[in-house]
Amino acid sequence: MKYFISSLFLLTTIIFPVFAQKAEKVTTPISAPSDDSSSKNSDVSEKERWRLILYAGYGGANIQNNPNIPFAYRDPNSGQINNTALGRRTGLTNTGSTFFPSEGQGNNRGSLISFSNHKWFFSYGYTSIHFNMSPSQQGTLPLEHFQAGSDHIVHNSRIDYNQKISDYFTAVFSLRQFVRSGTYQWDNVLESTYANNYYVAFPKVEANDKMTINMFSVGLKFNPIESLELEPYLQYRDARYFVNVFSTVGSIQNASNFLPVDPGAILSTWGYQNLGSAYAVPLYNSISKDFGNVGLRLQYTPLKFLIFRSDVRRNPVLAAWEVRGSFTVMLHKNFGITLGGVYAEREINPLNLRGWEIGPTYTYLF
Repeated sequence: MKYFISSLFLLTTIIFPVFAQKAEKVTTPISAPSDDSSSKNSDVSEKERWRLILYAGYGGANIQNNPNIPFAYRDPNSGQINNTALGRRTGLTNTGSTFFPSEGQGNNRGSLISFSNHKWFFSYGYTSIHFNMSPSQQGTLPLEHFQAGSDHIVHNSRIDYNQKISDYFTAVFSLRQFVRSGTYQWDNVLESTYANNYYVAFPKVEANDKMTINMFSVGLKFNPIESLELEPYLQYRDARYFVNVFSTVGSIQNASNFLPVDPGAILSTWGYQNLGSAYAVPLYNSISKDFGNVGLRLQYTPLKFLIFRSDVRRNPVLAAWEVRGSFTVMLHKNFGITLGGVYAEREINPLNLRGWEIGPTYTYLF
């Protein structure tokens, strides 16, 4: 990883000043089509102007989540107090903790504003997502039950600088930041415990988390054909993730033939009665990772009013893929409709995400 970071540093501090001494104009990064003039001079003039893009959309999303919730409990056989939260913190054991494998369906609302010219690209995006979650293994043994909801806010900012190297290649230096914060609430919880196969019930479990990723990438942009723009890139990511589980009280009982021995006690627990044999203590856990990625950005404009964009990224360290794409139809020189989608596998946070979004796009040259 140190060699990867050193390589990016050398590209920025040594090669970039050499590029900066070269020629003047660069293809405008990812922008909607414009009313190009037939003359070459007017085309150059337009690329040197600033372009504003505004977008607002609505869509749907799906997540798969599998958090591990450690808790303290009184063993229903021996009466001994066991604290799996302590074991989880020290890394000694997960025995007695419980997993919440779940799937969520929801809706999302997003917006984006960007400014760009032949050298610079600035953008900021905001997305809010709400999920209704349910157990991912319903109808199987051991039993699993809860009703859950989750809300997420995403901030996404980006700055690109484009420098022409030759008539065929442009270097792209990019800084990005991705920030996601989420809240989770599980009601009427029934789960089996890890390793010792007890049943634990809680009337409510609450948690929140936050992930911040700072990204720096170096890419090389070129046009193999006039309507196609490709940009392979190397990216360094510095990721920080934390999760906070709030304290709650519940009950625990034995299992017989993979079923709880006292179903009535579960209903009592959900009604906030006969609590105390299991309780989750406040738990804070944080993860910090940095890793290198490889990726490919693409923009294809087969017709003046049709634009297809994609960004495919591979994390070779965690063997995770992220694929983003959008398709825009310009109905007017200043107005169009954009349909986008995302597929992201879990990296440092326990989430798989799939989603789509559609909405109007407004663009203006000034």
